Amino acid sequence: MDNDTLIDQARHLYAVLQVEQYTKSLKNKTQFDRLDHLVMCAYCRYQRRLNRCVLCYQHRLNDCNRKFWGNEQQFCPRINHSRL
Repeated sequence: MDNDTLIDQARHLYAVLQVEQYTKSLKNKTQFDRLDHLVMCAYCRYQRRLNRCVLCYQHRLNDCNRKFWGNEQQFCPRINHSRL
C-alpha cells in the first residue's frame, strides 16, 4: 500500500466514526464514551500516517517526518533509494 491509500483509509475511518459518535451521543452515554475513545484513536492513527512513510509506519522503525516543499519530496533516510 502506498501512503496516500493509508491516509485515505484513516480519513474515511475517522469520518465514519465521527458520524456514528454523534448519533450515539444522543442515545446512550456509555456507548458514546467508548466510541469517543475509538474516534480519538482513529484521529491519532491518521496523524501518524500523515507524518510517516509506509515502511516506517508498518514496522515502527522511527518517526520519519516527511515534508513536502512544492513538488520536491524528501525520502525517509532509512530507505536506500539508490536502487530505484
